Amino acid sequence: PAGDVTGELVYVNYGRIEDINMLEDLGVDLKGKIAISRYGKIFRGNRLKNCEDAGAIGVIMFSDPSDVASNGTDPTNVYPNTFFLPPSGVQRGSTFLGDGDPLSPSWTSVKGAYRQELNETEGLPKIPSQPIGYGDAEKLLAVMGGADVPEDWKGAIPGISYKLGPGFNEDHLGWKVRLVVNNIMEDKEDNNVIGVIKGEVEPDRFVLLSNHRDAWGYGAVDPSSGTCSLMETARILGGLVKAGWRPRRTIVLASWAAEESGLMGSNEWVYDKIHKLMNRAVAVINVDICVAGDILGPSASPLLKTVFVEAIKNVPSTKDKSKTYYQFLKEYYKNDEKPVDNIEDNIEDKIKILGAGSDHAPFAYYAGVPALYYSFDVDTQKYPGVKSGYPMYHTGYETFYLMDQLLDPGFKLHKTCSQLSLHMILQLVQSSILPFNPTHIIKELEKAIDAMEEKNVTKTIKDNGAGQAFDLMTESLNGFKLSVNKWTQMRKEMENTGALDDLLSQRILNDQIMLLER
Repeated sequence: PAGDVTGELVYVNYGRIEDINMLEDLGVDLKGKIAISRYGKIFRGNRLKNCEDAGAIGVIMFSDPSDVASNGTDPTNVYPNTFFLPPSGVQRGSTFLGDGDPLSPSWTSVKGAYRQELNETEGLPKIPSQPIGYGDAEKLLAVMGGADVPEDWKGAIPGISYKLGPGFNEDHLGWKVRLVVNNIMEDKEDNNVIGVIKGEVEPDRFVLLSNHRDAWGYGAVDPSSGTCSLMETARILGGLVKAGWRPRRTIVLASWAAEESGLMGSNEWVYDKIHKLMNRAVAVINVDICVAGDILGPSASPLLKTVFVEAIKNVPSTKDKSKTYYQFLKEYYKNDEKPVDNIEDNIEDKIKILGAGSDHAPFAYYAGVPALYYSFDVDTQKYPGVKSGYPMYHTGYETFYLMDQLLDPGFKLHKTCSQLSLHMILQLVQSSILPFNPTHIIKELEKAIDAMEEKNVTKTIKDNGAGQAFDLMTESLNGFKLSVNKWTQMRKEMENTGALDDLLSQRILNDQIMLLER
């Protein structure tokens, strides 16, 4: 929100709950103070809420070179010479802890719909915050007082000895920080743009390919690299339609509005179409960012892992055209920090479980529609200092120059991104039997149980009186595993015996697996 506050400055590291607790242990009180925090580790909205709950009256956030300029801050090591962030780079972003229109939580925000008052809505911050670059943060941190920060709280701004505060050093005693934020709260109308290619055989079953089109600034990476892929895929499919082709199932191409404000366009559309989606949607392929680096990073609902693997087996590698991207990834993963045992057979293990930070979230976690998300990410073997994301994220340096000269000269990665989308779409809309593999759900659940055992979580659960519930859960998992294996074997036998040659039998079997996650 807008605000004008003045107070002493306290360094809170990443602003996580454990950081706030550490400050308390060190005897540093945030009440009535302005927090200064480096970006990273958690969502900026949680950082702001954690500081607010601890009594802070405002928060200043900056991107530290340790996270966004790991090769150093010398001009030769940052933009425009590399993709690392220069001192003036400022990461923008929403701090709303929620998705969709905050004034119509869980129902569609359309004209005539009831909307809450601001003071009735949860998730909106109550204290002001302001992002700055590490060049400006240096001016503040250079004169801070108090004790030295813990070793793992230290950033990498050259010449800075990171201090906890509160307040400033002996040369600046009595100084305070004034934080002025001039944000304007107002309603804005926006629209999703939806394109439909009606299916010929099963028009009431549809596959979605989506991207959002709003950006914080120029948005050359987020979302325009993904928008480029969506538009190219639409062009190819449109050419096929003009030539007389029709897909078996319906294809929905979606350009979402207001994603950066809290996944608003996609959430509102899901709220509005929830009954159709839960009964008719096959899957969602969401490409928010297409190119932020040159190594493919997929995540998916376990049901769709096989779809992704099949796609990369049919797309050439941008590194070596004589190999498929599948072959390239197998070799790449062998040198990974966390190599997978028997990578020849288990490349699926490198496909992560879906997060919730993009437009697939309302489909996967509200409507129960399996989803797939992928992007080309920074090569962490080449740049181990990049722990997550990409340095230019949400800054004014997401320019065409960044993409054209530094990230994807010749736009070869963009081409591969579009090819992958096409392969996945065609698998999902053209296959007579949906290419879903439920055994991957079992693998992921068993991995989660094993991780709980390794970290003594199961012992904690049982020690706190929930042992019977845990045993019931594992018993249910074993029953689900038997059902999945039985169903998978039945599908295989039906395919081998010709029992799925007629449309009705195909439909019955497909609906069983399509509705599994509902």
